[in-house]
Amino acid sequence: MTVKIGISLPDATHLRALEHARNAGTSLSGLVDAALTAELTRRELAAHVEMLAEADDAGRLRERAQTRTGALAAWKSGR
Repeated sequence: MTVKIGISLPDATHLRALEHARNAGTSLSGLVDAALTAELTRRELAAHVEMLAEADDAGRLRERAQTRTGALAAWKSGR
């Protein structure tokens, strides 16, 4: 699936982004996609590291599991 988003950038930032995209051999859309993918991965890794740091806290792990189970159930029900 493809989602279209609109962003507003100052002219100087837009020109810099275009230059970076061209130098990387991609489009501005490809550059934005790569940046968003990198940021999402970074956040997921940070959450995983946090979870590992809490691995000896059984109550916190149980709470996380319940939260994830609830989120999955909500997603499956179409909310």
